[in-house]
Amino acid sequence: MIVEATEDGVYRDGKPFCCRGRDVNDLFEDYVCAWEGVYRLPTEEKVDRRSCWRLIQLEGRLYASLEGPVLRDLAADKEVDLRGLAEELGWYFPHGPPHVTDVASFGDALVAAVEVGHMLAGPSLEELKPLRFKHDQHNLLPAGGLLLIATAGGIYYTRDLAHFRLAEGSEGYAHALVSCGGRLYSHVMEDRPVMESEDGVRWRNIGVELPRPTFGTTGLGCAGEGVVYSTTSTYLIRGSRAERLWGPHPMTKRVISL
Repeated sequence: MIVEATEDGVYRDGKPFCCRGRDVNDLFEDYVCAWEGVYRLPTEEKVDRRSCWRLIQLEGRLYASLEGPVLRDLAADKEVDLRGLAEELGWYFPHGPPHVTDVASFGDALVAAVEVGHMLAGPSLEELKPLRFKHDQHNLLPAGGLLLIATAGGIYYTRDLAHFRLAEGSEGYAHALVSCGGRLYSHVMEDRPVMESEDGVRWRNIGVELPRPTFGTTGLGCAGEGVVYSTTSTYLIRGSRAERLWGPHPMTKRVISL
């Protein structure tokens, strides 16, 4: 099953599923994360009025990444409030307060990406501290001893959270990072958007023309040995060939492959 959070509700295998009229950024089990707030299915009861950017599963807990940045534990109703850091360090996002876009475990640290601000790291969410790396950060992916970071300028990688380098061939407004069939994939905001890599250090465009992603689109997921790509239509990519599965539909914000 392929679930897509879109700018007009949630779609499941190409058909409307819920939440029409809501700009949805993420979905996990019965929680919906949208620009308008956090909702719970099946009633679509609103459980938080703040804009939600991501649902993050971590150590058996589910966190909503809210504007601020704030990370809310949805079960315990506790929050990690990073607004003081945002003010102290001058984080800025042009469409509202800054927010955490992703969290990953890397080595013995939890790492958080901020849009737009410093990368954060620490032994727990409550102990996150800013690193020197500052960028418009979108996605994180640990891969082969590296931590990959998709940013508005391309894909960066680090081995130690101290030294960061821009990956060869990855320049562009990069969003999405997935590992499928032994390869790494991302996309940039171009007419031939999809890139692949074997090691995360060197990337190449697969050369397939597809509908362009827009700001905020994380349009890649895995389906077996294939890669799902979705913006205003949904495709299955195998090698250098793309098969259209369905569409058109509202612009995808995140692909969730189940």
